[in-house]
Amino acid sequence: MISKWKQNFTNSPLSKKIIIIVLPGISLFAVTILVGFLLTIRSTNHMIYQNTGELLLYSSNDISNNLSSIQDMANFILEDTDIQSSLGKVKDSKSGETSYNAYSKIQIRLNNYYQKFKSNYVNYIQITNQKFSVPSSTIDTYVIPPEIQEHLFQKALEKDGRLYWITDYKDTYGVFLVRSIRRIDNIRLDDLGIMVINVNLKKMLEDLSISSNPDSTSYIISDSKHILYAPDELKDISAETLQTNSDQFYTIKKISGKRFFMVKGRLPITSWDYYCLSPYDNIYKNILFFQHLFILLLVFSFILCILLTRILMKPLLIHFKTLMKKIRVFGDNNFETIDVPYKYENRQDEIGQLHQQFDSMAHKIQTLIKENYEARILAKESQLKALEMQINPHFLYNTLQSIGWRAKLLKDAQISLMTESLGKLLRITLNFENKDSSLRQELELVKYYMNIQGIRYDDSLTYSIDVEEDLLGIYLPKFTLQPLVENAIHYTLEDDSDECFIKIHAHRNKDMVVIIVANTASSFEENLLGKLLLGKILPHGFGIGILNVNKRLELAFGESYKLSFFNKDDFAIAEIYIPYNYMEDKK
Repeated sequence: MISKWKQNFTNSPLSKKIIIIVLPGISLFAVTILVGFLLTIRSTNHMIYQNTGELLLYSSNDISNNLSSIQDMANFILEDTDIQSSLGKVKDSKSGETSYNAYSKIQIRLNNYYQKFKSNYVNYIQITNQKFSVPSSTIDTYVIPPEIQEHLFQKALEKDGRLYWITDYKDTYGVFLVRSIRRIDNIRLDDLGIMVINVNLKKMLEDLSISSNPDSTSYIISDSKHILYAPDELKDISAETLQTNSDQFYTIKKISGKRFFMVKGRLPITSWDYYCLSPYDNIYKNILFFQHLFILLLVFSFILCILLTRILMKPLLIHFKTLMKKIRVFGDNNFETIDVPYKYENRQDEIGQLHQQFDSMAHKIQTLIKENYEARILAKESQLKALEMQINPHFLYNTLQSIGWRAKLLKDAQISLMTESLGKLLRITLNFENKDSSLRQELELVKYYMNIQGIRYDDSLTYSIDVEEDLLGIYLPKFTLQPLVENAIHYTLEDDSDECFIKIHAHRNKDMVVIIVANTASSFEENLLGKLLLGKILPHGFGIGILNVNKRLELAFGESYKLSFFNKDDFAIAEIYIPYNYMEDKK
């Protein structure tokens, strides 16, 4: 997949490549701006939420203050000397007159407390003992069923004089604060009666909210298990719905399909949880709108940058297209140049240099073509003159063939073999059309050469060829092996050695072919080729042959060959490494 992308990128036009190169930078810049914008919005929202939450918490202090004032009122009533005295006399006396006087005094005091604390949403105050029940108002507008009163009295007695909030009847009669009134005088602490304070919690919370505005803040009171108060639009909510795992005192809560900014707190006096809910849908929609608007503007800017890049590239790319047209016409129309509507002679930028270099190169090529054409004409004339002075090779081949036939008639096998081998050796040597030589042809050339030398030296010269069949077709430059064989004969038999054995061997070693020409009765000087190349040994005779073989291999295989000379096991060895797949790669 990656290689295919690379190939498509390589073959794509220059304009597309520039867009692909510029695109990551523009994308990274756009992503950086987007991330920065979102982080800024998030930080700003956090600060706004923090401040809003603190304001809502501050406004909720009114609830705590009202409940605290009501509890203070209950303590005042408990400590009121008139109420304590009246309740004590009623309990201690058996006359009805005492009960009537005590009732009046208690009602006056309760009415005073009621008038003073009714702004704290107290509906009424009631004190009940065994002989009467005293309300805070002479007009008893709040009628509580006897069974509920009995329950309130029982809870008050169970708490042994402690204040206790009862929320069981919140939906119908409101919230009750009850307490058993005990005698303070002489710390007798006997029960004098039951105090019941009815609180209009709903009214208290509605006044804190702006009920006429649908976007106003709403308050919910919960005792962690039940909802004590919730506005009408949220009356079906449960206490579990309001729970949150956030460590912060504020959060965004989705309730009944609507989003609310919710602040949670606890009333320390009653241990109730309260929740301030402010509608968040409009704010959320505005935030989303601006986020989407920003992303849309960012995408528009991104596209605009790409379009501007393409527009600004056109004046630049027109010169590259002009250069490509000049190159195409020069290659297709017999190396002729064309006129273009732009002048590049005085331009110093890269575009000017490219056009100037191409124009200079085109002029030089045209000059070389002209000179080469003239040189070819002169060369043909020289070849014609040289042919007139040369012996026709076919005449030479025919003459050697005639000598061979004559030797066969005279039954002289050696002369016949020598003339036949010399003819084939000359045919291979003088065949200039055979450019792609092979190991097979080189071995044939060596064979013909050894036939001639074998007649000369008789039994003193022997040789063997050990080459695998699949290696005979590999490429090998002409006259690579014959000079090495000739060297072996020259430094053995021609230097008065009694005999010479020449061994030619070839085998494959991984991706290379190893060719060895080894002979007995002579040896090579250490690092012979290196010394010849460095000029430490002056080449003459065989030295020139080694340098010619090395040059042929270098021209044919570049750096993919190796030629070395060394001695091993009484053999002087010439070793050649060439690539196995050279002919296939060449094709």
